[in-house]
Amino acid sequence: MQGVRVVELGLWVAGPACGGILADWGADVIKVEPHEGDPFRGLEWLFAGDSNPPFELDNRGKRSVAMNLRSSPGMEVMHLLLETADVFLTNYRPAGLERLGLDHQTLCNRYPKLVYASVTGMSLRGEEANRQAYDIGAFWSRS
Repeated sequence: MQGVRVVELGLWVAGPACGGILADWGADVIKVEPHEGDPFRGLEWLFAGDSNPPFELDNRGKRSVAMNLRSSPGMEVMHLLLETADVFLTNYRPAGLERLGLDHQTLCNRYPKLVYASVTGMSLRGEEANRQAYDIGAFWSRS
C-alpha cells in the first residue's frame, strides 16, 4: 500500500486496529485525535511504567495530529488532510459524523475518489446504528 494515504478518525480499538494493519502494509496513516487524545491513551495506569501496550499496538506506524473538529480551524485542517487522502477510515458513530459533516454522503460528494471506510459494531443503518461499540468486538462485528 505504498503511496496510499489514510486519514483515520478513530477511537479506542476497532478503527485504530484497522489503521495499524494498513500502516503495516505500507500505507501512510494519519491519526486525527481530539486535543485531549484518544481515550484509549488514558489506560496506561493499567500497565507497569508509563507505557500502554494495547494503544501502542493499535497505533504503530502512524503519524498523529490533534485538532478540535468542532471549530472552523480544526475542520479546515481536516479538509486539507482529506484533499490529499486516498482513504478516510473511521469508527465514529453515523450521527456524530453527520454533525461534523464527515458522513459518507458529504465526503464522497466533496472528494469523489475518496474511499470511505467505516468500521462499526452496530452497522451504519437501523435502530442500533448510533450505539457505541469501539472495542475489538466491534472489529469483528456486523459492519
